[in-house]
Amino acid sequence: MAVFVSVVQSLLLLFIFGTSSAMSGSLPMLPAGDRASLSAVGVVRSAGQNGSTLCSGTLVARDLVITSAHCIKQNAGLLHNVEFIAGVNGARFVANSGSVEVLEHPVWRNTSGIGKYRYDVAIIHLSRPIAQGKVQPIRLFSSGKELPERGALVGYRGPKAVALHGRLDCTFSSLSNRGLFASDCPASGGNSGGAVLTRGDNGWELAGIIVASRRLTATAVVIELDDWLRTQVSDALLREAKWGADLK
Repeated sequence: MAVFVSVVQSLLLLFIFGTSSAMSGSLPMLPAGDRASLSAVGVVRSAGQNGSTLCSGTLVARDLVITSAHCIKQNAGLLHNVEFIAGVNGARFVANSGSVEVLEHPVWRNTSGIGKYRYDVAIIHLSRPIAQGKVQPIRLFSSGKELPERGALVGYRGPKAVALHGRLDCTFSSLSNRGLFASDCPASGGNSGGAVLTRGDNGWELAGIIVASRRLTATAVVIELDDWLRTQVSDALLREAKWGADLK
């Protein structure tokens, strides 16, 4: 019990929505080359021309995006009508799609304390799969491996989200035995749902998700991927394999 209390007290966490202005620290804008290679990390916002920027999200299959559950939560329930915009760079973007379904982690809604952050993840089923060749979905970090001590944090800064921000030299340390980690890199409004990346044999891999900021230090708190999330992604990739390579 003492360990649990000390963990909670040490966190003093704050969800970081796209409209938040409470965080003084922020990730810097990535160089143009990195922004282009990481176009699978996009903006998640309410659908429509005047939709407000909510958070960040990562394309992990042609019709599936991972983001934070609190990003698509409203008082009356989940915000189903959301849009994913990949590769935002000023007024331009690489690809976009609306949603047909949004699913939060089954544990998230009825949990509290540390669990409210640990399971703060949702998936967005896109209404129009992102065309092959436009954006390359990011592969998942191998299951069974521990989150590396060093990697990247990547996301958009709200509310305007004009370009992808991030750092490629962040460090991670465990906050609990439940898959919650602290980073030395900052997090600010719009970063929630952003990508925790590590380098694999074939480039960047998604190892976790940005879910919160530590109130006193404005540094990021991230979660690693769990079995529920991995199953959702595996199912999406199986659907994709059945389509073949003929979607344009």
